[in-house]
Amino acid sequence: MPPETRILGLGWHLPEETVSNDDLAGALGLPAGEIASRTGVTVRHRAPDGEGPSDLARRAALAALDAAGCAVSDMGLVVFATATPDVTFPGAACFLQEKLHAGTLGAIDVRAQSAGFLCALDLAMQLGATPSPSGGLDPRYDRVLVAAGEVLTSGLEYAPRGADMTPRFGDGAAAAVVGRGSAGARVGAVRWYTEGDLADRFWCEYPASRQAPVRMTVRDFEEGRHYPRADLGALAEIAVDRLSSVAQEVLEIAGWEPGSLDAAVIDYVEPEVAVRAAHAIGVPDGRASIPTGDFGHVMAAGLPIGLARVLPGLAPGARVLLAAAGPGFTWGAATLEV
Repeated sequence: MPPETRILGLGWHLPEETVSNDDLAGALGLPAGEIASRTGVTVRHRAPDGEGPSDLARRAALAALDAAGCAVSDMGLVVFATATPDVTFPGAACFLQEKLHAGTLGAIDVRAQSAGFLCALDLAMQLGATPSPSGGLDPRYDRVLVAAGEVLTSGLEYAPRGADMTPRFGDGAAAAVVGRGSAGARVGAVRWYTEGDLADRFWCEYPASRQAPVRMTVRDFEEGRHYPRADLGALAEIAVDRLSSVAQEVLEIAGWEPGSLDAAVIDYVEPEVAVRAAHAIGVPDGRASIPTGDFGHVMAAGLPIGLARVLPGLAPGARVLLAAAGPGFTWGAATLEV
């Protein structure tokens, strides 16, 4: 959709159960204080057994629809950003569509990991600009439900071998009603990129469809290759560089100086790296929000949850920067005007 694309309503959900560093210390074989100093995370949320990302996203979506003053029947498309779909296939969007009783409409997943919300937002914007054969814009995309949800805690290693990665992640979801309107945060530029030759620096390799005759062997299981792995040390400088460069790109398109930002939400698996990126961008002191430090890294959902928590404290006309990076290696940024 052209420049007047807006986030008409935003909702978020973090599961009730929290997991502290004290809760993890025994299984991981590290003192709680060391977990905090290693990861920058003190608490994360865990979904109830039997719930997938579509369950969490349903709660977020209902809140977003209520905030937008819309009904499910007003939606023309559901775009769901997730790296942890409820099942291998079909996508989590199909389950969310059914749980919302959304009727027959398009429902698709996007896989851009931590930058997934930006990817889904960009897709909603571009589809909203689609011309209709009868003139004007295609009415199917007047309102798009953009959801992001992850259940990561069910796929982590609760043993000393998982001490570096397991404490970093949590579960959660967010949703936005995106469309044309005169109210809500106006979406400016959105840019996101992928560098596939870094894919194996931060990934979850197994089960793998490229492996036959079975997708995971006993040896793969014993080696823990079905758990997330990352070379975070090697990626730190890359993440700071990519986040700062894409942020500068969208700020230039918007015609904004970094010092004019009222808020910036910057999401990365290592909070300290996100803080360094904020400094590299030039975000004024005290105006950067780092979601991972508040509730763990929730990949696609971290950025919109962080945005939903920041927006109520901003005045009309406030300038907001969103930026995120993660597996893929994928990164992106967007500007919003409240």
